Amino acid sequence: MRSEASDRSRRPLRCIAPFVVSAICSLSWSAQPAVVPEPFRTVAERSDFRATSSYEETMAFLGRLAAESPAIHVTTFGTSGEGRPLPLVVVSAERAFTPEAAKALAAERGKPVVLVQNVIHGGEVDGKDASLMLLRDLALGRRPELLAAATLLVVPIYNVDGHERVSPFNRPNQNGPVEGMGFRTNAAGLDLNRDHLKLDSPEARAVVALFDRWRPHLHVDDHVTDGTDLDWVLTWSVAEAPQLHPGVAAWTERHLTAALAVTRAAGHPAGPYVDLVDGADPTAGFTSAILPPRFATGYYPLRHRPSILVEMHSPKPYRDRVLANRDFLAALLAEVAADGRELVKAVTWAEAETVALGRPDAPPSEVAVRWETAAEPDRLEVPFHDWYLEESIALGTPILRYRESLRPVEVPWHHRPAAAQTVARPRGYLLLPGWPEAEERLLAHGLRVERLAAAATLRVETLRVDAPDFAAAPYQGRTRVSGEVRRVAESVEVPAGTSWVPADQPHFAVAVQLFEPEADDSLFSWGVFSSAFERKEYIDPRNLEPLVRRLLAEDPALAAEWEAALQDEAFAADPNARWLWWYRRTPYWDDTVGRLPVFRALEVPGEAALSGMASREPS
Repeated sequence: MRSEASDRSRRPLRCIAPFVVSAICSLSWSAQPAVVPEPFRTVAERSDFRATSSYEETMAFLGRLAAESPAIHVTTFGTSGEGRPLPLVVVSAERAFTPEAAKALAAERGKPVVLVQNVIHGGEVDGKDASLMLLRDLALGRRPELLAAATLLVVPIYNVDGHERVSPFNRPNQNGPVEGMGFRTNAAGLDLNRDHLKLDSPEARAVVALFDRWRPHLHVDDHVTDGTDLDWVLTWSVAEAPQLHPGVAAWTERHLTAALAVTRAAGHPAGPYVDLVDGADPTAGFTSAILPPRFATGYYPLRHRPSILVEMHSPKPYRDRVLANRDFLAALLAEVAADGRELVKAVTWAEAETVALGRPDAPPSEVAVRWETAAEPDRLEVPFHDWYLEESIALGTPILRYRESLRPVEVPWHHRPAAAQTVARPRGYLLLPGWPEAEERLLAHGLRVERLAAAATLRVETLRVDAPDFAAAPYQGRTRVSGEVRRVAESVEVPAGTSWVPADQPHFAVAVQLFEPEADDSLFSWGVFSSAFERKEYIDPRNLEPLVRRLLAEDPALAAEWEAALQDEAFAADPNARWLWWYRRTPYWDDTVGRLPVFRALEVPGEAALSGMASREPS
C-alpha cells in the first residue's frame, strides 16, 4: 500500500455500457466446475485462506500450471538482493514468450501486453493469490476469452526477499492471512515502491529493464491498504490527464469504469483509494492523490502507460480480498479483450507525440516538473464505518476509532491533477562526464544517450543551488536535499565525453524527472549530486587578508557592498561567514561549487560534436 499518498481517480462512475452486461454474466465462477483438482488448488484455498504460499510453493505451483498448459511459460527477469530469481509468468495463446514475439502481435494484430505486478511490499500478498487462481483457471481452459485478450505478464512475487521474511506479527493493520505474511521492504530495507526512479535496488532495476524489454501497454499494481475503515473491499487509483497522456487516459477511464462495474456486480464493493485529508475527521474528505515517480503509479505515466493501483482493504477477511482482486483482474482483462487495439493505438500515438514535441525544429512547449491535485474537488459518497474519537493512552491525543455499523457520508474528493510547476521543454540535457551514478540511471531507464566526441560551446541553462538544505535524517537510505534553484542562460564549453540526452524520444519525461532539480524524485533531491555543494579548496586567512585589503582599496562598489553586509550583526560576528564572503569574491574561488553537473540545452549539439554512440534505447 501507499502510506504517504494516494493517486487520483475520476468522476463518479458512468452508466454501464451494453457490452458490459455479457461480461458480468461471464464473470461468475459458479458456472464452472466446483471442484478443482488438488494439485491446482492454491495454498490459500487449501488452508481456507489462513495461509499464503511460500516462494518455493509458488514456484512449484507455477511449474504445474506450465506443464498443464502450452500457453503458460515461467521464466525470471532478475535476481533479488539475497540472490533469489525474480519470477515472471508469460501467458500467450500464440506462445509469444519473447518480447519480440509479443511486440509483433501488438504491431500486427493490435494485441496489447498487460503487466500485473504483485507483492511489491512483502506482506501484501492478495494480488499474488488472486493471480495464481486466475492463472490456474486459464491453464485449465476455464476462461478462454481472457486467454485471448492479451499477452499477459504476471510478476507473482516482486519483493521476493521481503515475501520470505514471514511472521504473523508483520502488517499489524492487515486481517490475514493469519498464519503469517512477509515484510514490507527488501533485504536492504528499501521500499520498492519508492524506488522506480532512483533505482537503488536490484529489484527496481530489474523491473524497469523488464518494462524496457516487453513494453507493456497496461500496468496493474496490486497492494493492500492500511488505515481508514469503510465498506469497500477493493479500492483503486490511476493517473488521469494531463499527468497521463489524454488519449491513454480516455481509454483507461472508459474501461476501468466498466471493469469496476463488473466487479461490483460480482458482489465486491469497490471505490477510489481513500487517504483522509484530516485523520481525525472523515467529513473533511479524502484524496486519491497524484504520486511522484518513485511510485509505480507515478512512474509508468511518464512512459505513457496507465498504471492501475489496486488497494485491497486490509480490515476485510483475506478470502474476500483475494476473490475481489481476482474478479477485478478478470474484468479488466475482459475490457482489454474488447478494446485492446485502441489501447495499443493510444500508447503508440502518445509516444509519437512526445517525439514530435522534442524535435529540434518543434515550436516551444512546456513540460511538467511536479503535480498536485486541482483546487476544486468533486464530491462522492463514501460508505465509512461509523466513527468516533477516543483519547489515546499511548499518544495522549484523540484518535479515530470505528464501529461495525456503516455511516455513509458525502465528502470532498480531491483527485484531478494539475501541474504544480512547469518549465520550458529543453532540446535535451547535457550531463558532464565524471558522474557515473547519474549516467547509469539514464541507461537503466532505457533513455537514448549519446556522447560528445569533441568539446563544444553551447547555449545552455545552468542550474545552481546556492543554499542546499539537507534532511536531518535519511529516507530510503539517502539524505534528501532541497533548495531554491537559480537558472542562468549562458554559453558554456562542455567537454568531450559529455552525455547528451535528446528531447526527441518517447520517454523524455523520465529525463525531465531525473534532471529538473525541483522534481520530487530528481537526482538532486535524492542526493546523487550532493558532492557538487562541497568546497574542495581552501584559502588561508593569512593569504586572504592582503587580497581583501587590495580589493577594498581598488573597488569602491565592493567596499560599499562589504559595509552593507556588516550591518547584519550576526554576519559581522561570524568569522567563517566573513571568510566565505570574501573567498567567493577572489579569483581563487571554484565557480562550480553549487552548480549541478546537468545543463538544460537550448540548442542541439552539432553533428561534429556527437559521436553517435547511443545507449541501449528501447526498440
